[in-house]
Amino acid sequence: MFEKALAENRDAIYAILAPAPLPADAATTSGGTAFMVAPGLLVTAARCVPGGSKPGNPPCPEMSLVRAPDIGRGTERAELVAIDHRMGLALLRIDAPRSAAFLRVRDTPVPTGTQCAYSGFPRLAMGPAPLPGASLIEMFQGANISSFVRSAGPGGEPLSWYVTDAQVVGDASGCPGFLPSGEVFGMLNSPPCDIRSALPFWVPSMDIVSFARGNGVPLPLAT
Repeated sequence: MFEKALAENRDAIYAILAPAPLPADAATTSGGTAFMVAPGLLVTAARCVPGGSKPGNPPCPEMSLVRAPDIGRGTERAELVAIDHRMGLALLRIDAPRSAAFLRVRDTPVPTGTQCAYSGFPRLAMGPAPLPGASLIEMFQGANISSFVRSAGPGGEPLSWYVTDAQVVGDASGCPGFLPSGEVFGMLNSPPCDIRSALPFWVPSMDIVSFARGNGVPLPLAT
């Protein structure tokens, strides 16, 4: 069901390379996943930006990425455009990217029960020492949307998120979640040990659209 969508979408999915040295228990060189939402502009989880996992920490202004089809062919440099810890989102820019492929992001919710999937480069840990020859591991997983939750933050601000019914492997934050059509419905943001990580937590696509527009990026939307 997802073969066509995955084959097309991986052209716009990137691994954020972990800064050296790797964590003591690293099993891959992945620092997270990002995906292109407009030519040269990518979205990822705020916690995937090197140095930006906690509010108040100065995030790294640049990082190295590699597009899924380009593994083994060299990396690209991206700069941080904006980061919002409350939304859990960050916007990156690649000047003169090798590929202009991007994913279509929905501006409307999807119903509970909808089949979905994600693809990307989870951060995996295997203690007590790094796996010899650690490299990138690209993973795909299917699921169903179990719930769309609406709540309020500490200051009364509206919050919403999707929950899906299949546990993820490692820390797959930053991975795009998509439908059989290939449209993006959300971004995975489920840190290990987070109270919400019993089931995956997704930033809705509507928040991605709002975040991008708030930073001067009018996304080409899914129809």
